[in-house]
Amino acid sequence: MKTHERRRASGAGVDGSEVVGARALREFLTGERNIYRRVFLVDVDAPAEAVIHAAGAHDAVLLPEGTASPATSAALSRYSGRLEESGDEMLFGETAVELQDYVAAGFVQLVGPTVVAVLDMPGWEAFLDDARLARRTGVFPSALLDPRVVLAERSALERPRAIEIPNAIRVRADGAFTVGMRGEVVGHIVQTPDRLTEPFARGARLGGAPSIEELTAPGPGRDATARYLRAIDLLRMLRVVNGVRVSGFGWSLIDDDRADAEPSASDPFLLDTAEGFVLADVDSRRRRALSLLTAVVVEATQTSSARELAVERIARRLTVSASDAGRLCEDAIGALGISFGISTEGAEAARR
Repeated sequence: MKTHERRRASGAGVDGSEVVGARALREFLTGERNIYRRVFLVDVDAPAEAVIHAAGAHDAVLLPEGTASPATSAALSRYSGRLEESGDEMLFGETAVELQDYVAAGFVQLVGPTVVAVLDMPGWEAFLDDARLARRTGVFPSALLDPRVVLAERSALERPRAIEIPNAIRVRADGAFTVGMRGEVVGHIVQTPDRLTEPFARGARLGGAPSIEELTAPGPGRDATARYLRAIDLLRMLRVVNGVRVSGFGWSLIDDDRADAEPSASDPFLLDTAEGFVLADVDSRRRRALSLLTAVVVEATQTSSARELAVERIARRLTVSASDAGRLCEDAIGALGISFGISTEGAEAARR
């Protein structure tokens, strides 16, 4: 990581800690709400006073160094540099965050916290190619497995048609504000501040490249983005890549050609490890060792769109009666937190 002379924020109401700035920037970049209701990124020479007036107690505002600001209940943090083009850096004190284009990220050496962004259609196609490769072979892009990397606009890539009030607002020098880092201009902080409370599609955060239509166009790999990204979260959580196989990504425990569904994005993952079968939940970070019998039940359930098909597959694979297979299926759903899969024909609609 590159180091720089520490810069301390000053001014009434300013919390200049690097931690506050870094946490707020992460929420701004990903679109995920954790600590703050909204995060405002204020560009150099933008009307900061109007932003401060619009921000509330549960918001965070990232201001350029040297910008005067009145007292406020919002969390404030100072930055230097910028995040606009591939190779740019933004600094919070001694911490530098670098922006890299998705395509370039696979070829450059990462030296510290890095934002990887899909900036154009070639980047989107490369992202899709990597997702397809992971589904087919179990090989994931090394850049996204790096714990120092944050994928920009993740929530928009997962569900581009989801409608919500923007929680990441970038205010430009002329007062116009966009949703997300490079998103569409949707208002003016002075002239139309009321537009801050209007809902927009998440896909607007991507600025039209790719468009919402391109994001949701039918095609291999396009309907499983959320599951793919959560598989990456899983591998980062485990901190192990080699020797672990993930169901649905280059490996399947049941090869009966009867699967008609994919696991929902939030379902736990079935893993084949050196120690045996494991069910891992990304949200709770819980891992459970499974017997072969239970692993079969889990995969059959997650890759079947309805109970009838899951029971039939379990009964055939384990050579048990339909009633026993049904009981095993119901027990697994109740005890392990799994669910029937999303039909591959309906996965597109579910993603929207």
